[in-house]
Amino acid sequence: MTFFSRKLLILCLLLISFGKVGWGQLHITTEHNAEELLQMLLGTGVEVSNVTGTGIQASNGVWQAGKFYNGNYMQLGIDSGVLLTTGSALLAAGPNSSTGIASQNGGPGDDDLNALLGTTNNKDACVLEFDFVPFYDTLRFRYILGSDEYNEYLGYSDVFAFFVTGPNPSGGQYLKDNIALLPTTTTGSSVVQIGNLNNGAGCHANGPCKNCEYFIDNCDVPGSPRSIEYDGYSVVLTAVLIVVPCQQYHIKLAIEDKGDENVDSGVFLEAGSFSSPGVAIIPNYTTPGGDPYAVEGCTQANLDITLPFALFDTSWVVFDSITGSATNGVDYNFINDSVMFLPNQITTTIPIVPVYDAQTEGDENIYIYLSNQVGCASVNVQRTEIKLHDFIPVEIGSDTAVCQGTQVTFDAGGAYKTFTWHDGTNGQTWTSSALPPGGQVSVVVEDSWGCTSSDTLQLTIHPKPSGIPIRHD
Repeated sequence: MTFFSRKLLILCLLLISFGKVGWGQLHITTEHNAEELLQMLLGTGVEVSNVTGTGIQASNGVWQAGKFYNGNYMQLGIDSGVLLTTGSALLAAGPNSSTGIASQNGGPGDDDLNALLGTTNNKDACVLEFDFVPFYDTLRFRYILGSDEYNEYLGYSDVFAFFVTGPNPSGGQYLKDNIALLPTTTTGSSVVQIGNLNNGAGCHANGPCKNCEYFIDNCDVPGSPRSIEYDGYSVVLTAVLIVVPCQQYHIKLAIEDKGDENVDSGVFLEAGSFSSPGVAIIPNYTTPGGDPYAVEGCTQANLDITLPFALFDTSWVVFDSITGSATNGVDYNFINDSVMFLPNQITTTIPIVPVYDAQTEGDENIYIYLSNQVGCASVNVQRTEIKLHDFIPVEIGSDTAVCQGTQVTFDAGGAYKTFTWHDGTNGQTWTSSALPPGGQVSVVVEDSWGCTSSDTLQLTIHPKPSGIPIRHD
């Protein structure tokens, strides 16, 4: 075998080996400090500081936290991010070969999680915490809870929480408030916890259901190993918090073993999802051809207001002002300066309907202003423009009567793109035959915006009195 052939063989073997790790299962890396983990988690609209970690690496050398990749391929629901566990991050990769995988690290519990449980005999806490300043009025990030305590050890229920401290926009302070909550609950408790999120005990259990619409059973099937080690995990959940822009908050992301260290649990945090993005306002016009104008008496603009993510409670977006050359309630149907969003609603639409006033005023506009924080040293005021255009309906005149032999030409005007007269002919003008009895003259026109109008009149042609020669000009 030549030197080149040996190198090619080695390269192929390496690629095959990488493929098994990178594509055949969840890929997990460790040996990352707290700052490196946080940088993977960070999204837009936040500034962070004072990053610390506890139990990232246990005293026995086991890494309880790491980064994960390849989640979409494994249909996990989150492609990549940060993993915090009560044992070993590497053991979460799978395939699912154990009903109770565990790394017993001998680490202590966390005081805040202990208080949440109401017990102190807890172990192997893994904690990532930091200060942050949001640029907008909402914070969010996405996560999944997984555990090998499913489905046999539901009563042990390892615990995790996302504790937040800082100013509450409704007044007072958040004081280590847990924002790891279910959107809805069938049990009276919205805490995301193994004992409150399952479909009963046993492999492929069939109830009783505890918020099981948010639960995915990952029990091992002989001969068909599942993608990750944990026997069960939640659907992708979203932690949401209403905040005061440009104020400092503290958050603790923490998980620990309850009571003993026998079985591992882990929380998958989506990369780039810890964010505080703003509200989007986009006008969509119904004008044929997509022209960016709402035409009086013809088309409208649908103003889509979109939140960065759904909220659990009813919320409002309030505009700073509505101005422009067009007058609210006069040149277009009146619109309010605030918009309500129902729980879990992402987008709402305001119809901007221009009023036809039979006047030629020229193009007008509407400006809607909304303050968005883009950094806490300044404020960016978002301005959205909606354009209005006059509609000019066609007019070819009033009913007309003439004597036989007198030809009449009707002009639809030059403001239109197409013309269709009653007899199927086209063109800006139409000329009568000057023969009695006449009849209806009509035209349908289309302007450059795709708006149509029509006009009709009655043309009467009186015969010449007998004895008077007919003159044809």
